[in-house]
Amino acid sequence: MINGMLSALPRLKFNLSRVIFYLVTFVALVLVYAKFSEFRLLLAIFEKANLWWLVGIALTQLLFYYFLTLNYRDVLRIKDLQVSIRELFPLVFVIQFLNQALPSATISGQAFFVMYLRKFGMPFAESMSRALLELMTLYIAIGAFFVASVSMLFASRGLFDHPELAYLIYVFLFFGIIFAGIFIALQRKKRSRFMKWMIFKLRKYFENGPNIEEIIQQMKETVGINKLKHHRLTFWSACLWQGLELLMNVFTLYFVFFAIGEPLSFTASFIVFTLTRFISMVSFIPGAFGIFEGSMTFVLATFGMPIGPALAATLLFRAFSFWLPLPVGWWLYRKYMHAFTDDKQNI
Repeated sequence: MINGMLSALPRLKFNLSRVIFYLVTFVALVLVYAKFSEFRLLLAIFEKANLWWLVGIALTQLLFYYFLTLNYRDVLRIKDLQVSIRELFPLVFVIQFLNQALPSATISGQAFFVMYLRKFGMPFAESMSRALLELMTLYIAIGAFFVASVSMLFASRGLFDHPELAYLIYVFLFFGIIFAGIFIALQRKKRSRFMKWMIFKLRKYFENGPNIEEIIQQMKETVGINKLKHHRLTFWSACLWQGLELLMNVFTLYFVFFAIGEPLSFTASFIVFTLTRFISMVSFIPGAFGIFEGSMTFVLATFGMPIGPALAATLLFRAFSFWLPLPVGWWLYRKYMHAFTDDKQNI
């Protein structure tokens, strides 16, 4: 009798995409709640800030998303996939939203990018290789900015005045060696012992999941030297767009200082943003909670800026680069997830 009653009940379908959406929404709401008191301070800063500089800040952020869109367009072109800027522009808002809500060195946003590429009938392994290529252009651009910042610090003897910044160089070298090792390993025709061991472990972990060997093979083909040489102009243009996207954030920070009446040189703005971006990127705390604000305020203080203006500049920069795009990214993410669910039901 009980079995008959249970069988009469409707079966609940487990929707992983919906669970992830609610999880991300919950994290975003927690961030908003935790920072609610900060919004009052932001309103006071907005009231005192120069309106025209605020307009300039908004324009630099729009250009940030535009250059990021161009980067994704060229990354897809390397693999012979043409997607219009109009279609990719809203996508980058979602990717940025996920990168900030669920930070993991920008991997969380790339997971959504992989999901998005299914709409073109792309296999999972091939989608992963495209996401890897986008990450590669980002890390190259950030690496170039970091090296430039350290060079500026050496030239101005800032590194000698603040030796604590040298720890960031060690962290950068640590990650640089890891990524260089992965890149070199993917160039080898024969698998190393480490690669064989890793495939064996991953295959056991994802026993019913994607084909690990196929994913690694796709990655080898995507970032192979010959492949990159064949598409070198498109690849370097993708790296250029990443650099310009980062540069727009530098200009955002540069304009922020003028908006609050505390001008800072462009060189100092470049260094402050780059070091803060690197610290927050390797953070695994949602929204780089407290990490971003603390890092930027600390770096600004090392340049001799009083804590009050440094905190005001940090909060204003955070408002334009994180809080204002947050509801837009969430709304678009919800829209995409509904579209993905509808596509699955129609199959």
